[in-house]
Amino acid sequence: MSSGFVPASPLGDLAAWAAQGPGSGLLTPDLVALAQSGVGITLAGRLADGRPVAGLGLGCRVLPCGTLRVPASGPAIAALVATRAAVRPALSDDLPEVDRQCAVLADGLVEIGFSRDLARGYVAHDPASLIALEFRPERVFTQTPGPGAGAELTR
Repeated sequence: MSSGFVPASPLGDLAAWAAQGPGSGLLTPDLVALAQSGVGITLAGRLADGRPVAGLGLGCRVLPCGTLRVPASGPAIAALVATRAAVRPALSDDLPEVDRQCAVLADGLVEIGFSRDLARGYVAHDPASLIALEFRPERVFTQTPGPGAGAELTR
């Protein structure tokens, strides 16, 4: 993919996780790179009555403290405020990452057959309406295909 990110194997994810040792946070360096590489991000939660809700994240920043900051269009994540995540205003340093990651995602969509117009529409957003969802991962799973894919990274 055009982001330059090369995914590890599920077994590689598990080995990297084990090598980090306790206190290193939940995300391996490969998973941090993946989260910030311009991949499609789906935010999901549930409403008070249990119905699922989802929205599109417009990039991800992994802060030094291990918190994930996912900018999104206000209406896309307004229903997620009932989760354990905090909704924050967008910051000026979010915007360059949103632009970069949306461009990488749009290029990747074109590479797999989307028209350029459809890819641009998929990542279209109004910078003035951006907010950010901040949360700390509670559980992490391998994200690459192959044997061991989807395995939870646990100690």
